[in-house]
Amino acid sequence: MKIEPRRLLELLAVARHGSISGAAEAVNMSQPALSQSIALLEREVGVKVLERGRQGARLNDFGDALVFYAQALESLLGRAGEEIRMRSLGLEGTLALGITPVTAVDLVPRCLELLMRESPNIAIKVIDGLDQEITEMLRTRQLDVLVRRLGIAPQYTDIEEEPLFGVDWSLIAAPDHPLAQRASVRLRDLADVQWVLPAGGSAFRQQMELVFTSVGQAWPVRGISTNSILAIKAIVMNSACVSVISPRLVEVEAAAGRLKVIPLEDVGPPRPVGLVWRRGEKLSPVAARFAKILRTLAQEETDLRDAASATAAP
Repeated sequence: MKIEPRRLLELLAVARHGSISGAAEAVNMSQPALSQSIALLEREVGVKVLERGRQGARLNDFGDALVFYAQALESLLGRAGEEIRMRSLGLEGTLALGITPVTAVDLVPRCLELLMRESPNIAIKVIDGLDQEITEMLRTRQLDVLVRRLGIAPQYTDIEEEPLFGVDWSLIAAPDHPLAQRASVRLRDLADVQWVLPAGGSAFRQQMELVFTSVGQAWPVRGISTNSILAIKAIVMNSACVSVISPRLVEVEAAAGRLKVIPLEDVGPPRPVGLVWRRGEKLSPVAARFAKILRTLAQEETDLRDAASATAAP
């Protein structure tokens, strides 16, 4: 089966505008010409892809399946044009990277610094979003590679995952907070504390909800909500509020004595974080360099932590 790429993009226009007339105007075609193009697409694939009615044109299940590839094609063409534009300006290539908040600190910034030092003539775009959101952007070729927690987003057969390191969760409190002197706490025992936690609609909130759900704890309703990690840390340092966060996000403040990190006994083992890319596809040269540097840094960090644990063991 051979599908004319232009017809996929025209189907995508119908999906976005909900009618043949709106899509025809958007793609600068007459309605009869667009209708004929969709009919030819249906002949190519052997099934109807649109249900036409008084309310306009609606994609059926076959149409929805094709639109996924139409979105990927649109992104691929856009990325190709951007790549050529960047190369015409003297750049070597581009990298579109997806991350979540817990991966935005420490390892990924260090990796990007080394990548830029090794390949200064590149352009890098970093997108911070929900796990599911950036995974869909990867699948539709808006992104080259992801660094995110594994086992959270739905599993897809066209996605490859490689675990690199583990990230755990801890309670953070001001040094003079009553809980700061505890060797460890259980999340399920903290119903009476004042919280500062992520607000809705963020990747950080999505990940945090899973932490509370894992111990059978309802999401706290008392306290402060904000999607600023800087604000969360500042509020905890200057109030009686506590929060749950990855220790990686507060290493500087903990080392300076501004925050106390208290291990949580009941949230389970560290969750793996790793690289995610499209299965069966070769990474671009810039993305491949990024992946190589990240693997090296992750292995070095794992070796250092293992050595520190061995030294601390009795």
